[in-house]
Amino acid sequence: MWIAVGLAIAGAIGVTMLLAVGIRFNKPSLAQRVAPQMRGHTNAEKTERATLTMFGTLSNISAPLVQAGVDQLNKLNLGNAQLTARLAQAGSRLTVADYRAQQLIMAVGAAVLATSGCIWAALNHALNPIIGLIVVTSATVIAFFARDNLLTAQINRRRTKIFAEFPTVAELLALSVAAGDSAYSALERVATTAHGELAYEFNLVITDIRSGDSLTTALQSCSNRLKLHPVERFITGFTVAHERGTPLATVLYAQARDVRELTKRELLELAGKKEISMLVPLIFGILPLTVVFAIFPGLSLLNIGL
Repeated sequence: MWIAVGLAIAGAIGVTMLLAVGIRFNKPSLAQRVAPQMRGHTNAEKTERATLTMFGTLSNISAPLVQAGVDQLNKLNLGNAQLTARLAQAGSRLTVADYRAQQLIMAVGAAVLATSGCIWAALNHALNPIIGLIVVTSATVIAFFARDNLLTAQINRRRTKIFAEFPTVAELLALSVAAGDSAYSALERVATTAHGELAYEFNLVITDIRSGDSLTTALQSCSNRLKLHPVERFITGFTVAHERGTPLATVLYAQARDVRELTKRELLELAGKKEISMLVPLIFGILPLTVVFAIFPGLSLLNIGL
């Protein structure tokens, strides 16, 4: 009992120390709070890193084999141009070669696990070799294409975040322009002060402009990366107003209002779909149980009477 009490006290002290350290280091410093207000500040967003060295020395040892497999996959040309566009939509910093390497690693890992399981089953005389070969092949193929499903889910999550951030970012741009900032200054202010996926995209726009591209070209590149209809409309209106000298504040406020209305319509559509999906458990679950509870006592009484 005393050992249990001592362990409980030690565990409580450890949890308290972890909470204290977490609270202390999660507080932003004064420099971090002031930095976004500075003109030259660049906001570093958390995105997928272009590195595959997650196993340390093992990655360095297996790098030539992985690279050889990636080269063979690239020779097949499995939609590399489309894959590049999808990686840009997902906001990933991975290249096509890095993505193929991840697919290859997942396929090899699944093959190793499936082979180990089949060998264990074969040693216990519980598996036909042909069935084992089918299982290993199926696991390898499924793991290889499972990375595409993960990328699709990442794209959908990012689109949802962009749709949620879009109205606020549009109003921030309109407010900055109405306060007297130019189009470039408004984009830079939003990119350095806001957080999220759109702020990351505007950071890329600012980087392209500083690299020598025009504002229109940089915004068009952003539109091509995202491939979202509301964002494309917003960028088209922004560039047209910038080129023709139309008051940007009025155009941006109108665009922000349109985005708000679009968000409301999408919420209404989602609510309608949820109402239909809620009818499924009601009709096939609750209603039959209600009928059973209503009829069963009467049937029981009839049996008793008989």
